[in-house]
Amino acid sequence: MVTAQVTSPVMTPVTPPTIEELKEEADLDWFVYQAEAFDEWTAQAGQKRACLYFRTGAGKTITSLAMVRLAGYDTATVIAPPITHESWENWGTRLGVKVVAMSHAKFRMKTTKLSRHMPLIADEFHLFGGHNGKGWKRLDALTRGMTAPVVLASATPNYNDAERVYCIQHILDPASVKGGYIEFLYLHCETEPNAFGIEPIVTGFRNYADAEEYLAAQPRVYYVPDEVDYTIEDIVLSQPLPDAFETYGADRRRGRLMASQMEKRHAVERHQLVAEHGEIRKEVYDELTRIVVESDTPVLVFCAKAEIAYALGARLNRSSTLTSAVISGKLAQSIKSTKVNQFIRGDFDVLVGTSTLATGTDGIDKMCDTLVIINDTDDDAQRRQLIGRIMPRGADDDASGKKVYRIVMSS
Repeated sequence: MVTAQVTSPVMTPVTPPTIEELKEEADLDWFVYQAEAFDEWTAQAGQKRACLYFRTGAGKTITSLAMVRLAGYDTATVIAPPITHESWENWGTRLGVKVVAMSHAKFRMKTTKLSRHMPLIADEFHLFGGHNGKGWKRLDALTRGMTAPVVLASATPNYNDAERVYCIQHILDPASVKGGYIEFLYLHCETEPNAFGIEPIVTGFRNYADAEEYLAAQPRVYYVPDEVDYTIEDIVLSQPLPDAFETYGADRRRGRLMASQMEKRHAVERHQLVAEHGEIRKEVYDELTRIVVESDTPVLVFCAKAEIAYALGARLNRSSTLTSAVISGKLAQSIKSTKVNQFIRGDFDVLVGTSTLATGTDGIDKMCDTLVIINDTDDDAQRRQLIGRIMPRGADDDASGKKVYRIVMSS
């Protein structure tokens, strides 16, 4: 894997292929929305910039790398989650683009220097942070003086609130938001006074239904809406809380009184899902086993907290019938990639993961039709991105064969 650590050399564009030539060279068929984006991209005058506002699985990787080639470059810096780097490099080879990959954390480091003459692909745009964040400020400063193409990628509409939209627009067309973030809010958003600061509270957009519609309407934004229809089937299980827990807020497992509502909520989750011996509760395990047995394909399982994921993994390890693996942010990238690839090959009946499942798990949709959420997230955007891992890709929007279950614990 190539990691950008020093300033890259000045790059001179070469004669680009046509859209048809690149299609034949890479042995790919473009979707209609990709072909339309390429037509507009090649027609852009001056410095080329784009935001691929695609639903999960619509082909942001292929489209952005193709844009680099169509602009006449054969090398690009790609800022993306580490778990996706191998995929970026493989697609880069196929499309004739040498990928210099780095993480968002690496990009934020002061020692990281990038050339303004090398094309830049910024994936998972929300991971750069808001307009006051170090990541976005560095990205904005870098792209402000770039002569090479810049492609931003975002698959999660819920992440794109007014602030995220401003951050994207500021990079695509700085002149359109010269007055800064606060002026942007007053010009484009419905607001109400904020008693605790100068930044107003945003209640909506003036001429658009929401941030998603506003962003989709902006120049140089190529939009593929998320129209895959699915339902989450809740499975309610009962697990009473101890009297001391309810009456006194006492968490006997940790030997302390809970100091806040947040701590209490986390303690409730642990108590209801994890037994005192440290493994997932039998009722939860039995329900998961039933789903796995009834499924025609391997099953993907999500737990928002690593503690609960490993508690489930501990019980699965004792199973004489189910093969499994657990991945989380605690594991080295190489180990995570290996386990995901093993799951895709069919080596495991169950893959349990934390939020790391939301990105870099392309290919799961082809061999996995069932997702089980055992410990849900409060982040609607992350949940949608996670569910997108098993949903149809490309132009296919038939999700009738896909199933999403969620374990809901009640007291």
